[in-house]
Amino acid sequence: MWLLRLRWSLRDARARWIQIVGIAFTIAIGIGTYAGLTSVTQWRLASIDESLELTNMYDLRATVSAGDDVPAGTLAQLASGIDGIDEYSERLVTDTQVETVVDGDELLVHGRVVGIEMTAGGPSVNGVEVIEGDGLPPPGAATPQVLLERNFAAFHDLPTSGHVTVGGDVGVDYVGHAVSPEYFLIVEGNGSLGKSNLAVMFAPLSVAQDIAGRPGAVNDLVLTLEPGADAAAVSQQLTDAAASLDGTLLEVITRDETPSYTGLVGAPEIDQNIYNVIALLLFVGAAFAALNFSARMVEAQRREIGASMALGETPRSIAIRPLLIGLQIGILGVIIGIGVGFVVASQTASVVQQIFGLPVFEKPFQGAIYARAATIGFLVPMLSVFWPVLRAIRVRPVEAIRSGHLASRGGGLSPIISRLPLPGRSLERMPFRNLMRAPRRTFLTLLTFTISLAILFSMVGLSSTFTATFDGGDKELLGGEPERFMVRLDSLYPSDSPQVQGVITDPTVQLGEAALILGASVGADPSAGTDGAGDDSAGELTQLDLAVRFVDFGSDVWTPTASQGELSRGQPGIVLADKAARDFGVGVGDHVVVTHPELANGVFSFSTDSVPVTAIHPHPLRINAYMDLSGASDWGFGGLANVVTGVPADRSSLNDVKRALFGTGTGVALVQGLGESFQSVQDSLDQSAGVYILTRIFVIILVLLIAFNTANINVDERARDHATMFAYGVPVRRVVANLSVEGLLLGVAAVVLGGLFGYALLLWMALFLMPTAIPEVGMLVSVRWVEMVVYFALALIAIAVAPVFPGRKLKQMFIPGKLRVME
Repeated sequence: MWLLRLRWSLRDARARWIQIVGIAFTIAIGIGTYAGLTSVTQWRLASIDESLELTNMYDLRATVSAGDDVPAGTLAQLASGIDGIDEYSERLVTDTQVETVVDGDELLVHGRVVGIEMTAGGPSVNGVEVIEGDGLPPPGAATPQVLLERNFAAFHDLPTSGHVTVGGDVGVDYVGHAVSPEYFLIVEGNGSLGKSNLAVMFAPLSVAQDIAGRPGAVNDLVLTLEPGADAAAVSQQLTDAAASLDGTLLEVITRDETPSYTGLVGAPEIDQNIYNVIALLLFVGAAFAALNFSARMVEAQRREIGASMALGETPRSIAIRPLLIGLQIGILGVIIGIGVGFVVASQTASVVQQIFGLPVFEKPFQGAIYARAATIGFLVPMLSVFWPVLRAIRVRPVEAIRSGHLASRGGGLSPIISRLPLPGRSLERMPFRNLMRAPRRTFLTLLTFTISLAILFSMVGLSSTFTATFDGGDKELLGGEPERFMVRLDSLYPSDSPQVQGVITDPTVQLGEAALILGASVGADPSAGTDGAGDDSAGELTQLDLAVRFVDFGSDVWTPTASQGELSRGQPGIVLADKAARDFGVGVGDHVVVTHPELANGVFSFSTDSVPVTAIHPHPLRINAYMDLSGASDWGFGGLANVVTGVPADRSSLNDVKRALFGTGTGVALVQGLGESFQSVQDSLDQSAGVYILTRIFVIILVLLIAFNTANINVDERARDHATMFAYGVPVRRVVANLSVEGLLLGVAAVVLGGLFGYALLLWMALFLMPTAIPEVGMLVSVRWVEMVVYFALALIAIAVAPVFPGRKLKQMFIPGKLRVME
C-alpha cells in the first residue's frame, strides 16, 4: 500500500513538477539566506575573538596630551609601579601626510606612523601581524622601512612593497601589509577617516622617532590588566603618577571606549537582526506560496479524495498522498537551500573580510545553523499542505465526488463584483471576476508578492537612506563649496599668530577663518526636568563627548544652519545636532550640563556649567556642536585657535593646499576636506554593496518564481474554463492576455501594499535598528523613487509576462478531453 501511495505521489510530482520546483526554490531562498548570513555572523564572532587574542589588544591606552611627548622609558616606568598591570608597551604615534601613486593618479591622504618595539617578534601588547611581506622591518636601513596597514593597502590595491612620501619630503619604503587590533576596523576622526583616506604605517620605534623628528620620545602607552584588576583605579593611578612627575597630562581610555573596537564587536549582532528579519519574511513568503499551491493541488484532487472516502478509506491514509508532495517539496527545498546558503555565505564572507582587517578568519561549516534552517524549511511545506488536506477530508464524500460544473456555486466575492458596473464585455471583465471568485487564493498570492516587494523596497530604501544622510551632512558642512577644508593645528595659537595667519594668507587658500574646537562632555540637565533617555539604544543616555566648535555666528563665509532656533553673533548657549538633542530629550530653550576644559593663567582645568540650547542644527553626526566665537572667552580660550577653515584659491586644488601647508613647520597637523565626514561608513558600505545586490537579486528571483508558479497553477486549475473558451473560438493569445491582466492587477495591488509595508520596514531599520549599530549618526530616511519605480516596474513586467511561458500548454490542450463530464 505504501508503495502504491509513493507511486501516486511521484505521478502527482511529474504532473506538477514545475510548480514543485518553483516552490522548492522559493523555500530554498529562505533557507539559504538565513543559513548563509547567520553562518557568516558566527564566523565573524569567532574570528574577532581569535584575532584579538592573537594580537593581545590593550585593556587601557594612555596618551600624552596632544602635541607633547616624554622620554622613552618614562611611561613604562610609571606602569611598572602600579599594581594590576600585566603587560605594557610604549609607542610613538604621530599623524602625518602620505603621498603615493595609485594607477597613475596621485593619492594624498592623512597618515599615521605608529612606532613600536619590533625586536623579539614585536610588541607584547597590540601586536602587529604581517599579512603580506617578509616580516617586521629592521631598524637601521638606509631608507626608512615600515609596514603598511592592510585595510588601506587592500582598498587601493597596493602592491606588497613600494614607496611613499611622508610629511611632504621623507621617502619611506613599505615592505609588507600588516594589521593591528586598533585598526581591524578603521573608524577615526569621528568617522571622517576610513580605510580609503587613512594610511597607517607600523615602524620600529627609532624609525618613527626619526620620521617625526622626535628622537628618544614616546607619547603612547598600551597595557593589559591582570585578571580582576579595576580598570578605573589603574587609570586614575596612571593619571596621578604622570601628573606628579612633571605635570604631564595623560588621557586614558579603555578598550570599550575605542570606536574601532566597539564597531567591530557590535556590528555582527546588529547585522544578524537585519538578517533575521529578511530570512523571516522570505520564509513567510515561501509558506504562503506553498499554502497557495497545496490548496489548489488538493482542490484539483477533490473528486479522487471523495471517491477514496466513499470506498471506505480512512482520512489518515487519504492524507498521506498529498502530504508526500509536501515532503518532496521540503526535501528538494532543503537540498537547493544548502547550495544557496553556501553561495550567500561565500559572497558575504568575502565582503566581511574586505571590511574588517582580521588576521584570522575561520570558516567552519555551521551544521547546527543549517540544520535549524533546514528544519524550518522542511516543515513549511508540510504544514502548508496539512491544512488544506485537513479541510478536504472533512467534506462529505457525495459533495467531494460531484463534478466541477455541478459543484461550482459561484462563491467568493463574485456575486458582489457582478453588481459592479465594470467596463467592457465578458472577456474584459473576466480577470476581475477570477480574482474575486476565489478571494482566499487571491489573498495568498497577493501576500507573497507583497512580502517580496517589501523586502526589495526596504533594501533599496536603506541604501538611499545612507546616501541621503551622507549628502545631507556634506551639504551642511560644505556650504556650497565642494572642496571646503579644515586645517587642524598641532596646538593652540593666538588668532593673529604666524601659524594661524600663515594658513589664512597662503596663496593656495581663500576665505580662510580661524576657529576653535574643544572637547566637552555634555549631558541633560536634571534640574531642568529632562531625563536624558532620548532615543539612545540603551535608553539610559546621560552624557556625550562632543566636539564643540567656536565659530563666528555673524560670518558671511560659513555658519551652521539652524533648523530650530536662531543664530546671532555674541549669543550665549550651545547649538546641538538634532540627533544629540533627541537623545538628550531637549529642545531650544532647555539647558544642558557641559563639562569643559578651562584655561586660567596658563593652567588647564575642568569646569561644569549649565548652558542653554539656543538652536538645533541638521548635521547627522551628533558629535558636532557649536558655540559663538565670543563664548570661547568664558572658557579662558579667547583669541586662541586650533583650526582654520577655507577653500582652495582659484586654480588650486585640495591636494595643492595639502602640499603647501603640511610639513612646512607652521604648526599644521592635518589638512582634510570637510566632505569626508562619513568616510569610514562610506568605505564599508562601498565594499558591502555586493551583499545588498545579492539580496536584491534573490528577491527579484523570488518574485519571478511566484509569478511563474501562479501562472502555471492558474492554467492547470482553469483547464476546463479555457477549453470552453477555445471551443467558442476564443484565441490562445486572448486567454494569455487575460491571465496577464489578472497578474498585473495583483501586481499593482502588491506594489502598493509592498511599498507601504516596505516603507514601514525601512523606518524600523533606519530609526530603531541603525541607531543601535551607529548611535553617532542620525539617519535621514530617504527613498530614491526613480530607482524604486524601475525595480517595481520590472516586477510588474515579470508578473505580466509570466503567463506567456505556460502558453504552450494552452496551445497543445486536447479540448474534448478537458470538456468531458463523467457521472
